[in-house]
Amino acid sequence: MKNPFLPILCFSTMLNFTNASAGEVPDTTSLTPAVQKLSRAVTFETVSTVNKDDFRYEEFLKLHDYLEQAFPLLHDRLQKTVINEYSLLFTWQGNNPDLKPILLSAHLDVVPVEKASEDDWKEHPYKGIIKEGYVWGRGTMDDKYRVIAMMEAVEQQLEQGYAPDRTIYLAFGHDEEVGGYAGAGKINEYLEEQGVQLEAIFDEGLAVAEDVVPGLKDPVALIGTAAKGNINLKLTVQGVGGHSSAPPKETPIYVLSRALTRLHNKPFKPRMIPTTKETLNTLAGELGGKYKFAMRHYGLFKGKVLKMLAKDQATNALIRTIMSPTVMEAGEKYNVLPREASAIVNIRILNGEDRESVIAHVRKVVRDERVNVEVHGVYTPPSQITETNTAVYKALKASIHETYPGVMVVPALFPGSSDAKHYTNLTDNIFRFAPQVVNRENAKLVHNANERMSVEGFHQAITFYDSLIRNTCGLVETDALVQQEEEEGGLGVTGE
Repeated sequence: MKNPFLPILCFSTMLNFTNASAGEVPDTTSLTPAVQKLSRAVTFETVSTVNKDDFRYEEFLKLHDYLEQAFPLLHDRLQKTVINEYSLLFTWQGNNPDLKPILLSAHLDVVPVEKASEDDWKEHPYKGIIKEGYVWGRGTMDDKYRVIAMMEAVEQQLEQGYAPDRTIYLAFGHDEEVGGYAGAGKINEYLEEQGVQLEAIFDEGLAVAEDVVPGLKDPVALIGTAAKGNINLKLTVQGVGGHSSAPPKETPIYVLSRALTRLHNKPFKPRMIPTTKETLNTLAGELGGKYKFAMRHYGLFKGKVLKMLAKDQATNALIRTIMSPTVMEAGEKYNVLPREASAIVNIRILNGEDRESVIAHVRKVVRDERVNVEVHGVYTPPSQITETNTAVYKALKASIHETYPGVMVVPALFPGSSDAKHYTNLTDNIFRFAPQVVNRENAKLVHNANERMSVEGFHQAITFYDSLIRNTCGLVETDALVQQEEEEGGLGVTGE
């Protein structure tokens, strides 16, 4: 998953960093078994890459073996199914077959450590060092901490004799960071073949954000109830080549550069989708004053609101389809004019747009027949909008409040992509929430040097999944939450 905390990078709370040498043995003597398990899980270099030949598949199998040792009750009581050799699916059978199951999704793979960043790590990325209240290493924030937190919550519940009314699936893909097609995609195929329909899916996504809005003191828990789509377009220009000493008036590089400049200068128009409008309405209700008035009369202040949101990199991504050139190729020798120049433009598609409308916009803006535009790779459409006036949303909201007292819970647009996109045929209720507290500084650590998870934050993640399972997998608890919400006059939105 690309950095899921893009809308949260406006935080201001700072972390204190400490200098330490790499390669130390993890200090686990005074820590809980759960933290030791996360520390150990980090040591398996389960890196996923676009090139299958570079996958270290043996590391995934070693991690499988370790998880079986670390969670004996879970492996004894739950049905384990290995999907496509390296992904895992656990089934905890519920007592009531009339209830639709829920699925908790996380992923085993991590992104590589770039060579350019190796010297920037204060602790070795695959040693699982525990120091100064943190577990350091690749996967501590994305996404091994969630795998271990889910399994630890289930292990503890089994020890306590808990038995869910509703069946629970734990789905752990092995290639989310490169699209999830061999992992979650195959898990979905398996569940579909079994005729499974789900009540809800809970996947990674947004998080609890500190200082997300100026003037708002309490943290805000952002739940992704919609997600942008994704498409890569390849722009290609052909030329005649030749010697650089006598170039034609326009070479493929010139033509391609002009096309990219036009796309930059003519972005998609800003739009307010229902999810973002609900986000702003909720926040404005807390801020009061002019914010509340502007959203209450959005029709009158639409232009000003959209203009304000467009000024910031993070909020601009919430109101429009975003285009970003990410790869360019042209030429092989200094004095030879390239016969071809190409660029990949990654486009994150706002709900309400689709592949056809995006391609039409690009061609209209480029307005040059010499630029060939074609889809490169797999297209992922924008998600449906998950309803928030349902029992399962209330259960999620209650679980967040139990874990993070005092936070405001707000539905929001998730601008990234995760394994959840592979399960859209199984349920309309997809929630993208990562149980961790993030701010301006630690949000930047995802996929970056010095990725780390605080011990306290990890324990909170375990508490969250324990609460979520209990609140979603028992009729009594769910009915009580719905009744409480109705008595309090809770409001939500319906989907598309």
